[in-house]
Amino acid sequence: MNKKLKSYLKLLLQLLKTDFIILKKNIFNSIINIFISISLLLFVFAYIYPQLGMTKFFGPLFVVSAMVSFCIFEIWATTADFISDLEGNKTISYPLTLPIPSWLYFVKLAIYYACKTMISTAIIIPLGKLLLLNRMDLSHFSPIKFLIIFVNINIFAGFLSLFISGVTKNISNIRRVWTRFLFPLWFLGCADFPWKIAYKFSPKFSYILLINPITSAMEGIRTAVLGQSRFINFWLCFLILSIFTFIFGFLGIKKLKKRLDFV
Repeated sequence: MNKKLKSYLKLLLQLLKTDFIILKKNIFNSIINIFISISLLLFVFAYIYPQLGMTKFFGPLFVVSAMVSFCIFEIWATTADFISDLEGNKTISYPLTLPIPSWLYFVKLAIYYACKTMISTAIIIPLGKLLLLNRMDLSHFSPIKFLIIFVNINIFAGFLSLFISGVTKNISNIRRVWTRFLFPLWFLGCADFPWKIAYKFSPKFSYILLINPITSAMEGIRTAVLGQSRFINFWLCFLILSIFTFIFGFLGIKKLKKRLDFV
């Protein structure tokens, strides 16, 4: 490893360390928010919905899907903060003057976003098991697959945040980002149903859903936790999500470099 690369990595680690010091002050509140949200939603989905004739499998399905859903919801908040900074204090101007390539700093941002959501969503599966007890069967849980796809999903969300930040012109457009892009992406990403159910409804429609990276995220995490039989092949989900991570990362960094060319 040459000296320049070592200096880049050392500086990035220092920047991440600073980020985590700031995050430490707020992460507890984020965990509390997720705890309250998951507990209330899970009570309704797992104990009230079955009274309407819905399958009891919907509870475990919701728990696993929530790990992806909260990543998507966090993207909206992260993007809003980022754009507000661009239009206000421009604190990003300082790190972009440091002796590291700008693209590497943006990669650092995506990694930080990923770590932030991983820390706050890590309680979802244990909390779901605690609330559902025997209703949530973890006999097919694969720790290795779960770790792989969990990290993959959060890194994807981090780079997707960069992409959205790069293409969103100003803070007044942020609501449109949710309504016109993130919500359809999430809602039609098999958030509330397995892909195989969509296939039974309409094979053509289900194949269109495969273009959506959220479908791969949802199906991949479900396979890792609940087993392969009801969901899309795990490694196919991993591959598709990795491809979209690269695409959004490349385009997002390109857009941000162009947008911040004044620095």
